[in-house]
Amino acid sequence: MLGSFLLRIMLALAVGTIIGLKTSTVVARMFAIICTGAALLTIVSTEFYQVIDYPWFSDPGRLSAQVLAALGFLGTGLIWISETNKVHGLSAAASIWVTAILGILIGSGLGPASLIVVVLLVVAFMVLG
Repeated sequence: MLGSFLLRIMLALAVGTIIGLKTSTVVARMFAIICTGAALLTIVSTEFYQVIDYPWFSDPGRLSAQVLAALGFLGTGLIWISETNKVHGLSAAASIWVTAILGILIGSGLGPASLIVVVLLVVAFMVLG
């Protein structure tokens, strides 16, 4: 069980790093942290209710949903309009959002699905520049 959690955390770290390096080498650490944090929170949210064994019904997806809300808020800080009325930072904000979703997938135990998405994203980054 612990090995499964560690494998998920290491996979999330690797996925976040890959996306971060393809986006910008300066912020690769941030992407790794976001993906790993989203995976950790998802693991905690799914395992917490099993450990405490309270008699009520729960929704472990609530904590993971808050990751997306928080990163939506943070992502808006990355988007700005320059003096020449050009929008900047949209791809960085979207990349952070997708990285968090991949972390949630990995934390949920859906690592193979997240790896397929990472391959598709890397191909898209390479083709679209």
